[in-house]
Amino acid sequence: METINHRYHWLNAASLMLLFPAAYFIAISVLKYGLGIAAPFDASYPMLEKMGIRENLGWNINLLILFGPVISLLLSASQILHIKWYFSKDQFQFSMTIRRKWFPLFTAFLDGLILATLFTYLVGENL
Repeated sequence: METINHRYHWLNAASLMLLFPAAYFIAISVLKYGLGIAAPFDASYPMLEKMGIRENLGWNINLLILFGPVISLLLSASQILHIKWYFSKDQFQFSMTIRRKWFPLFTAFLDGLILATLFTYLVGENL
């Protein structure tokens, strides 16, 4: 029996790079509006304004903040989920296994936290 080890370190790096803008924006927003520490937000705001944070949703930083964690979650899930299915005349067999790869599991957990925070903000802002 031959064991093949696939190393997808670039997927981990891409996942973190896609997660970072949303996590950074949420962190500096919580510091300013939640804790009253305005310095990180005020220092970053001119750069974020040049990237299009005040504009409508389009090809700007808003798109990366909203969909970066979703793409990051898909990249992490592609590393930890193993799905097999089998069709026959009599049966349909489907199995899903979660692989124990700690770094992709950690990034998937962070993706879930970021997406839950964005969803909570969406619901709280619009009610």
